[in-house]
Amino acid sequence: MKLFTRYLRINLFATLVIFLLASIAFYFLLWYVTIGQVDEDLKIEQREIVSYVNKYHRPPEPINVKDQNMSFETSHETILTRKFSTIQSPSKTEKEDFREIRFTLPINNQWFLFRVSKSLERTQIMNRSIIIISIITIVAILAVSLLINRWQLGRLWKPFYSTLENVEKFRIGTKRTPKFDTSSIEEFNLLNTTLNHFIQDAEKEYSLLKEFTENASHELQTPLAIVRSTLDVVIQDEKLSESQSNALQTAYLAIQKMSKLNQSLLLLNKIDNRQFSDITSIDFKGLVEQKMNDWQELWQGRNLQITASLESTSVNLNEQLAEILLNNLFSNAARHSAEGGSIYIKLEKEVFEISNSASNGPLDPEKLFKRFSKGGQATDQHGLGLSIVKQITEVSGKRVAYRYAEGKHYFSILF
Repeated sequence: MKLFTRYLRINLFATLVIFLLASIAFYFLLWYVTIGQVDEDLKIEQREIVSYVNKYHRPPEPINVKDQNMSFETSHETILTRKFSTIQSPSKTEKEDFREIRFTLPINNQWFLFRVSKSLERTQIMNRSIIIISIITIVAILAVSLLINRWQLGRLWKPFYSTLENVEKFRIGTKRTPKFDTSSIEEFNLLNTTLNHFIQDAEKEYSLLKEFTENASHELQTPLAIVRSTLDVVIQDEKLSESQSNALQTAYLAIQKMSKLNQSLLLLNKIDNRQFSDITSIDFKGLVEQKMNDWQELWQGRNLQITASLESTSVNLNEQLAEILLNNLFSNAARHSAEGGSIYIKLEKEVFEISNSASNGPLDPEKLFKRFSKGGQATDQHGLGLSIVKQITEVSGKRVAYRYAEGKHYFSILF
């Protein structure tokens, strides 16, 4: 969840709770005030009745109108009392609330109980109107506040998203340093300054590492070539004993392995640093068929049965990396297939899959794509082939998967 969205949700929830509690409190306060006003009107009616009794020594004639009723009756109480209550309409045909005052009064040595009730309909209508207006006002305030917050926060966070977009587009080694816009917000300017320093330091470190890797690789190739050519000459010497020839042959194979290792490490470094940035749409079916022809002789030499099912498919990939990817997968399939085994190659719109008969059971999925790991297989390889496959798929936005089923290894490239 984005920070912007989370803030709006928290702000909206807090505002709703506050307004809800305030509305409830306002409703009861308004009801208390209006009922108090009605009670004051009833007290005035009581005083008028008391004044009439004191003057004429008899109760006034009951006068009932729509919004007010008055009645009296003899009472057993012999003390002055007064009580307020809310009652239903005395009329059975109408359903509305009345506020009533009951009080006792002595007249000519006789106690009477007076009841005066006043309709609450207007009060309730007024309260409902005020509450409805308040709710509409609250909803309008919330809507306007939400819109203002979205607009204002969108403007405030715009420099951050601009910085984020520039950082996402940045690729180390391209020598295209992102340019961050100046913001009126101090924190964003500090972030941009920090990122600028970080990118500059990273570029320097990358340049030094790249230079060291290329120099080391170049410098290693020369002595390796000299040693290999020297061993070629020495091995051809007819005066060598069998033990000397075997020892030289072992050294020669070790030198070849070291040379391949050096080339693979250099390739991994280039892939990691995204030096293969030229992405094109490749006829993947044509490339697979071409590589199958290249490997046909080796497969025939091991009596491997090759079956293929290929659909016409175009893939966005660096052509050089695509060739390396197929070479490593074909090499891995041939290496882990027993003599006279089988290899099945399948290409569909969304996936390329190569499977081969397993000679030593399943590979270890946790170690399979790690550098210098041989997946539990004892081979004479340096353990970088599948690691290179993994790196190529990652930098190309693809995915590699492995599974073992029915005595076969399955490697899939998901486009």
